[in-house]
Amino acid sequence: MKLSYLFFFLFLGQAAFGQIPVVNPTGAGLGHATVGLQHASAIFSNQSGLVGLNKLAVVAAAERRFMLSDLQSAAIGVALPTRSGTFGFQAQSFGYEDFKQQKLGLAYARKLWSVVAVSAQFNYFQTRIPEYGNRGIISFEAGAQAKLSKTVTIGAHIQNPAQVEVTDSEVLPTILRLGLVWEASEKLLIASEIEKDLDFPFRWKTGVDYQPKEPLHLRVGFATEPAMMYFGMGFSFGKGIQADMSGSFHQTLGFSPGAAVLWN
Repeated sequence: MKLSYLFFFLFLGQAAFGQIPVVNPTGAGLGHATVGLQHASAIFSNQSGLVGLNKLAVVAAAERRFMLSDLQSAAIGVALPTRSGTFGFQAQSFGYEDFKQQKLGLAYARKLWSVVAVSAQFNYFQTRIPEYGNRGIISFEAGAQAKLSKTVTIGAHIQNPAQVEVTDSEVLPTILRLGLVWEASEKLLIASEIEKDLDFPFRWKTGVDYQPKEPLHLRVGFATEPAMMYFGMGFSFGKGIQADMSGSFHQTLGFSPGAAVLWN
């Protein structure tokens, strides 16, 4: 069994029981500074960002961490806006034959006022290790966004606030995020946020999305703790279809590519 990959990955704080690595190639190009974004990919980050949708959206995404097939992730997300709010569903999978993690999530987001949106999502996590069997647990996450002006949106999100116990000595990680998005112009967007996992130091994440010409988007970002560089690009094909590609670079572990297709 390839436990060396698993232990190495866990040691770096990139995954834990019930905490599947984030799969969001659209946001990865911004260094995962996504808590304030209003976009279909918000199903994977802060579900409050779904309130800006006006019709059904489907996102499919995949990522291979450090170019290792045993550390690949895949995800699909669906968001359906209604008069009562926006409903969302996501399914994610991470790992390989001897270590597999899966996540199912049901989300709901709605506007409280014209400038404030809130959301909640209930998650079911399952981890399978053949030698030890399967274990499933339930948790939730919640988020909010507020328009400070026509060009500035602030967002907040908390994941696993209840600190659900996995074993007698381990709980699901609790992660808090706070950030903002500034639409500096029709072509330029800047996003920044801080993230705090209760068991790890603060992370600062920042990214820039520049649209030199319709329908192309160019993105670049960085994050600290651990230090990582990100880049990405998006291209719209018309009829509501968008393709995004991203890459991140860790100075020790190397390159992680990702791709996503969105229909809205």
